[in-house]
Order: sequence, then structure tokens, then C-alpha cells
Amino acid sequence: MSFWLTEREFRSDRVAHQLTLNVAFLQEIKDDNVQLKSLVTQLKDTFSTNKVVPTRWMVDRLNELRDALETHFALEEFYGYFQPAHESQSQIGTQANRLQSQHETIYLEVCELVDLAESILYREAPPIKKSHAAIVNGFNRFVEHFRAHEQEEMELMMQLCNQEIGVGD
Repeated sequence: MSFWLTEREFRSDRVAHQLTLNVAFLQEIKDDNVQLKSLVTQLKDTFSTNKVVPTRWMVDRLNELRDALETHFALEEFYGYFQPAHESQSQIGTQANRLQSQHETIYLEVCELVDLAESILYREAPPIKKSHAAIVNGFNRFVEHFRAHEQEEMELMMQLCNQEIGVGD
């Protein structure tokens, strides 16, 4: 007999246990994700011009961003985070759990931007200037959250590396 877990059940089951990072795989995932970096840079550069962007282009790029972010987080969660055999590093486990749980929140931020851009495209949103500004502001918030998240993951990876090899005695 088999059964399916919902995403929420899967996440809550994983969060109940202490997680840690597989530094080598997580670093490789971050280094190899050229598409995600390129999309963030492209959107940031375009939105910084303060010009109204063609709606179809915006919808297409935000959809690509959502898909790239989903792939990035899925790879991190399945290859970069894991449950250690022993739970001796509770501080690291707590940080890893918190960082892993941020993936859903950050991903949903981009999904909201996609929804808003599509509502503009299909003329379901308020006047375009207000909607465009909302997308630009939402994108800038996403970039801040995503960069802070990535920085915290890098700091945790460095902390784990320093514990493994030791530092200056």
C-alpha cells in the first residue's frame, strides 16, 4: 500500500528533524545556476530603467524566474540539505531548518509577481502604472530576501567548513 504526502506534510516532517548542509553539493548548485543569476540580473537592469516594460516580456521573464528558482530550491533541498546521523550540532541544525523553510516563502513571492504580471496582461489589474510599480517593488523585495537568504546559506557553509578543517590555532 502506498500513499502520497502533501508538500506541507513533507516539509513539516523534514523540519521536525535537525537538518545540516552538504557543503560541496550546495556550493556546486549555487555556482552552476547561471540561468537564475542571469534572469535576476536581466530583470533588475530592466526594472531600474524606470520605463514601462512590455507586459508579455515581463510575464515571460517572471515565469522563467519562477521556474529557475523552483529548480534551484529543489536541488538545494534534495542534495544540499540532509538529516545527519547524529544531531550534535543543534545550532547549525536550527539555522539549516530556518534557511530551508525560507525557500517556500521566497518562491511564493515570485509566484505573486507572476500572478500580478499575468493579471496586467489579461487586463484584470488596476491601471498599468500602479501595477507596474507594484511588480518592480515586489521584485526588489524578492531580490533583497533572496540575496540575504543566499548570504546566510554561504555563511553557514563557511561555518561548517571551518568546523571540519579547523581554523587558526
